[in-house]
Amino acid sequence: MLRPLYRSRQVLHALRPRIAPDELDFARGMLSEPEARLFFAMERRDQRHALEVAGRLRGSTDDRAVLVAALLHDCGKGSVPVWLRILNVLSPAIVGLMASSSDNGWRGAAYRLCHHAELGAEMAQGAGCAPSTVRLIQGEVEPQEAWQFDLLRAADDAS
Repeated sequence: MLRPLYRSRQVLHALRPRIAPDELDFARGMLSEPEARLFFAMERRDQRHALEVAGRLRGSTDDRAVLVAALLHDCGKGSVPVWLRILNVLSPAIVGLMASSSDNGWRGAAYRLCHHAELGAEMAQGAGCAPSTVRLIQGEVEPQEAWQFDLLRAADDAS
């Protein structure tokens, strides 16, 4: 019962994301100019989520690679309609079946939603992110980075 309530709250917050000026200042201070361009190109709801993830992590680590990965981990999604995000929560398999990398409409959005980790990692690499940040975004870390990925995943799941 708690999970559906939690997800319902997420949808309501996604419709009207609010970001405080000091949160944007944190992102600007943490990110290089090319990294900041990725962050500010994200949908406002993804920025809100990224700031929540980074905020959770700030209590556990000050590792720049992890915090930058938190801010950019969803940059590969691009514009995704809310209905498609909801469907992805309910049935990721159906969204995967609808996805098409060659479509510019909602099927392309479904593809980005399904493959945002790989797409985001490519974008982060292109923006000059540290290799460890790129691996954290992609979810393919080296053994010594597993603790960082575990922190990131836990903060992402809690937000």
